[in-house]
Amino acid sequence: MRCTLLISDLLLPPAAGSEPYRDLRLPMLETLLARASVALQPAHEPETWLCRAFGIVKQRDWPVAALTLRADGVEPDRHYWLRADPVELRVSRGQLMMAGRVADLDAGESYALVTALNQHFGNDGITLLAPSPQRWYLRMEREPGLVTTPLARAVRHDIDRHLPQGADALAWHRVINEAQMVLHAHAVNAAREARGAATVNSIWLWGGGTAPAVARSPYTAVWSDDILARSLAAYTGIAHHALPNGGTAWLATAPAEDGNPLLVFDQLAAALQSGDLGAWREQLVLLERDWMNPLLVALRTGQISAIALAACNSEGLLEATLTRSHLWRFWRRARPLANYAVAV
Repeated sequence: MRCTLLISDLLLPPAAGSEPYRDLRLPMLETLLARASVALQPAHEPETWLCRAFGIVKQRDWPVAALTLRADGVEPDRHYWLRADPVELRVSRGQLMMAGRVADLDAGESYALVTALNQHFGNDGITLLAPSPQRWYLRMEREPGLVTTPLARAVRHDIDRHLPQGADALAWHRVINEAQMVLHAHAVNAAREARGAATVNSIWLWGGGTAPAVARSPYTAVWSDDILARSLAAYTGIAHHALPNGGTAWLATAPAEDGNPLLVFDQLAAALQSGDLGAWREQLVLLERDWMNPLLVALRTGQISAIALAACNSEGLLEATLTRSHLWRFWRRARPLANYAVAV
């Protein structure tokens, strides 16, 4: 059995330097990278990597909205869909920065905010849906001339650089501005601000497209808590499972026969998107202890035949493949993880 690991933000952008990695002991992960066959590629968001891996054809965007909508319980039919996620923007040094998705909305808050937006845009041919409190969708009857930026790429950046582009961009900038005015004045946000919670002061439009043709999966099963990975598993008719709390538990339940399961890890990315570097370090230590250690033991004993690792961030993609025979490359000395971040 060969297993493939997709790990978002395993490596930090080179500008972060080596300080965030200081005093981290990661012998298993560093051994894997030292002895594996490694290739570097330009930046890939995890959504890009997943869509390409599953053979999804790119439209103007990767059609993430239409894919995840189905997993959220709504059939996309023939409509054009955009993700319109509820986000918080903050002013920093004269720039309007993306703080990230507001992830603690409850269903009542989400319903009230989306209802207000639909009342405002009722005559514009725009309908918003919120099948999940943290994932909103915008439906249109025709495809706009629009290219968008994934939310993960915009987080912690000036939004002006990442607003939609294309022939219809200015019209959609107006939609975003009007949505901000509606949300700013809403009682839900006033209540959230009063209790110190993040406010939904904008929507982020991204991942536009129509439902893609179903491709054949290169994987035999998906293990992930990521909504897009779960959606792609459903689209291609393979099994999907929640990610267990460690490699030992996964190896005990994974099928023993030959296959190629995909495991998707987004814990590191979630820590970074919340701006918590300490939490990122903690998640890296847990990844080493709970996953890398048992997986390398399983590789040495022949329980698995190969580990393929894809580590993507906003500036690069590192892909590494380690087979059992590669473990004998003793002359390849392990290097600190920070060295690979500089390479990417």
